[in-house]
Amino acid sequence: MKKTDGGIGEMTEYELEDIFHESGHYHLYERLKYKLWIAYQWLEADRNILSEFLTIYDFDHDEELYCKEFLFHYKIFKNIKKKNAFY
Repeated sequence: MKKTDGGIGEMTEYELEDIFHESGHYHLYERLKYKLWIAYQWLEADRNILSEFLTIYDFDHDEELYCKEFLFHYKIFKNIKKKNAFY
């Protein structure tokens, strides 16, 4: 069960899918979608950060990427953005 963060809206699965699709990384979403959805609480506030992360990072189509690796890099990126007040 996903926890809520008091008034901050959660992203839907469809919104998460759209972000991956718009960034050109739908192949990555297809491989990780269920694990990504279950492993992390995606909030509406994550939308712009995730979109930028997917745009900046280069993911090789042929190289296997695990959900934990993806989330590790995403959380570092998100933390850097917040600490430097880019968001």
